[in-house]
Amino acid sequence: MVLKKKQSLVGLPKEVRDKINSTPNYFEKNSGLYNTHVVEVNPNYNNTDAETVTKGLHNAFIILGRDRPRGIDSGYGGVGATQCGTIDIVAGLGGALAKQVDEEDKMVFTDKSPELDSARIYLSQRTDVDDNFNLPKGRVGQAKAKSAVAVKADAVRLIARDGIKLVTGTDVYDGQGVRIDIQEGIDLIAGNNDEDLQPLVKGNNLKEALQEIIDLVADLNGVNTSLVQMYFQLITALTFHTHISTVPGSPVTPSPDFAVTAVSQYSQLIKLLFDLVIHQKNTVSVKHDYTFESGGAFINSIFNNTN
Repeated sequence: MVLKKKQSLVGLPKEVRDKINSTPNYFEKNSGLYNTHVVEVNPNYNNTDAETVTKGLHNAFIILGRDRPRGIDSGYGGVGATQCGTIDIVAGLGGALAKQVDEEDKMVFTDKSPELDSARIYLSQRTDVDDNFNLPKGRVGQAKAKSAVAVKADAVRLIARDGIKLVTGTDVYDGQGVRIDIQEGIDLIAGNNDEDLQPLVKGNNLKEALQEIIDLVADLNGVNTSLVQMYFQLITALTFHTHISTVPGSPVTPSPDFAVTAVSQYSQLIKLLFDLVIHQKNTVSVKHDYTFESGGAFINSIFNNTN
């Protein structure tokens, strides 16, 4: 994090800087505490006769004009188009590079910059909002000649005391009167990179799918348990299996070699049955924890929904 000076004189006219530097205890007398006025860089906006500008004392502007994301030749206002009325609210024109004069103390006029300006709400009747703010195409695509609202700052918060809805496709025609034939969705893009953009899942459908899969796993557990039990019965039968000897009616003793093997098989079968019981319990636990609202790790959000 770059720490800035509490009060900076960079970019102020030399006359103002000299006055400040020659005034004893200036910063103590003009601390700006309690939101009182303090001298700071307040850029000169390069406005045109089509713009009505309300300028504050501390680098904050409300600009009523036409679509103009940057210099006077930018946007639909720059090419002379109509129906591109725009309200631009800017706090921090020029951002960290804001200045009123250059190094030779000559007055500087500052154009808009979506990249440099600190914070902005841009409301336009017609604009290329994605191009203006260098946004990726995503799946929604690039809006061209559309009405738009853009909000940009270091940190953006949309705060509602009740709920927030992100809704698309509410009307038949767009702001220019063109029929909307394609239903667009909502892209959530982090890092301004849409290379790995993937669809969101529907929680209820995912819950049902996982329950089906878990039930199939449980059924497979039952099949394996039945096979082990059958094998256990077979081993038991073979362990005590006898043949009739050449002496009529006289059985022979079971095979000693097989009896040793069977004892080893018994212990392994008992362990396998025990593991299958544990597996079945774990299956039930996973199903409850993740796919039921009462579970501690229920996969569906209590608050947020998507279609």
